Amino acid sequence: MLPVPPTQQQETMAHPVQQIPPIPMAKHTGPEESAVAPREWKPLCDLATNRRIDWCELDGDVRVHGAQGTVTLVGAAKAEEWRVKPYPRKVDANAMRFVREITVRSTTAAADDDECAERRDVPALVFSDRGYVGNYFHAYTDVILPLFLTAKQYGGEVVFLVSDFQMWWLGKFLPVFKSLSNYDLVDLAADNRTRCFPRVQVGLTCHSDFSIDPRRAPNAYSMLDFTKFMRATYNLPRHLAVPTANSRPRLLIIARAKTRRFVNADEIVRVARKVGFEVVVSEGTHEIAPFAEEANACDVMLGVHGAGLTNMVFLPTRGVVIQVVPLGGLEFVAGYFRSPSRDMGLEYIEYRIAREESTLTDQYPPDHPIFTDPDGVKSKGWDSLKEAYLDKQDVRLDMRRFRPVLKKAIAHIRANKLQ
Repeated sequence: MLPVPPTQQQETMAHPVQQIPPIPMAKHTGPEESAVAPREWKPLCDLATNRRIDWCELDGDVRVHGAQGTVTLVGAAKAEEWRVKPYPRKVDANAMRFVREITVRSTTAAADDDECAERRDVPALVFSDRGYVGNYFHAYTDVILPLFLTAKQYGGEVVFLVSDFQMWWLGKFLPVFKSLSNYDLVDLAADNRTRCFPRVQVGLTCHSDFSIDPRRAPNAYSMLDFTKFMRATYNLPRHLAVPTANSRPRLLIIARAKTRRFVNADEIVRVARKVGFEVVVSEGTHEIAPFAEEANACDVMLGVHGAGLTNMVFLPTRGVVIQVVPLGGLEFVAGYFRSPSRDMGLEYIEYRIAREESTLTDQYPPDHPIFTDPDGVKSKGWDSLKEAYLDKQDVRLDMRRFRPVLKKAIAHIRANKLQ
């Protein structure tokens, strides 16, 4: 399930203008340059240009007191104060209600070096791991991908200050954090001392859901770079979906346990094998590494729209993603995987089921509004759409109709041998 309220549907199409400045480089000056002109003042925080997140940049002598939830630039030319929640769903009150607020401020007061219980000569990033991160898709779109986009440029020399420290979740993605930072994660709320840094960014850089715009990314990072990073983080060996001469292409079927299940999974497996695939059926577990290895060993991933398709990040480049879109005019939510998969260098195939392939036909008469007026159902709000088309619907693929999709996918993988 991807809990995306209507406000976020609009947000996905936005083009925020948040930029990441280059890492400041040391400048060696001669005697004649010793009098450096003061930098032009700019606001510490930007609450307007990015529709996903409020973010702040503090350069100079920055003091962070975790327990008090304050980030302070001392010795500044101007005093100001902002309050931000460092999580990229700022238009979604439900996502933001448990996100801790951070006070960002500057002061003209002189610095007191005795205040620093710890001083680092590397930058720090402040972010929250609350919101929707319990959903696998949102874990990537709201933290993992923005963290890569923001932190990768530092080559590990950056400290992560976590404002809503959930060890059960952080532990799940610990290999990612260790790949991006050479330092231990800091639990801000439990840190009752002052840490000092030369630069702090509050709030991660975000472009849009599950997407990177290389034109605005440091080092022109792309989604291809992100997938390479994820494969390296989990030590995955396959970088290209090129089957060996003596093996069949492998198809991974994402088996959902509760909603939007394939109710004729055995038939799908049988037909896929006849087409020429070796077939793996898996839902995955809480542990990421084993499923990442499974996905990377496959060439094609097949699943009904849902968070499980996020595992496409582990597929080798030039693999194939087949997204099955349930009944109910859900093409707009299918977009959360459509463009990202292509940006990852994957072939994308979208299969929209017919009415007869939905188990909703077992629950409602043919003239029910769920079939005749899906727009009316959706007009009642996200909860109405979710209950009708995401929570109550399973899929029974018509294999005569679906078989050409499997043939197209296997033909693509076999053609990779010729490239």
